[in-house]
Amino acid sequence: MGGRRVTDALQEGRSEKAGGLVDVKKAELAVALFLGIVGLTAVYQSIDLGPGWDESGPQPGFLPFSLGMIMAVASVVTALQAVSKADGGTIFEQKGEIIELVRVGLPMVVAGVLVETVGFYLMVVAYSAGFIIWYGRFRWYKVIPFAILFAFVLFRILEDFFRIFMPKSMFYSDSFPF
Repeated sequence: MGGRRVTDALQEGRSEKAGGLVDVKKAELAVALFLGIVGLTAVYQSIDLGPGWDESGPQPGFLPFSLGMIMAVASVVTALQAVSKADGGTIFEQKGEIIELVRVGLPMVVAGVLVETVGFYLMVVAYSAGFIIWYGRFRWYKVIPFAILFAFVLFRILEDFFRIFMPKSMFYSDSFPF
């Protein structure tokens, strides 16, 4: 992507403090806090499902409880490492770096919202085509058929082979499979 990294300036012998917009230590602490909250939420929610083990094997809440605990512990370790660091420099030295983050992050947010309204597979079509057209600057008439084909293949793999049923769109029927 052509953006500079913290290590580039540190190798040049300059401090990133002067030009960066966000302190690395603060960013690491914020991410650790967010992931810790997500992990503890998973732990709390899995308690209702039963996080234990019985004679037939793991109960339904065992996996989410375990993964939530791993996330919570990892976030504490990350926070402790961030606090113990001397100076981590800064990130987002230039506005272009923030723009690149938004160009990647915005389609993800839109895709997350679309899953609830149009179903998983139409979201895959919209996300993959939209991202490729917007970020990759390909022509829409070349991208759309491949995005539909990709979603159809994904549909067949998930639904028929793995038997994982994803949310369908409002247009779902035998003639329109996703």
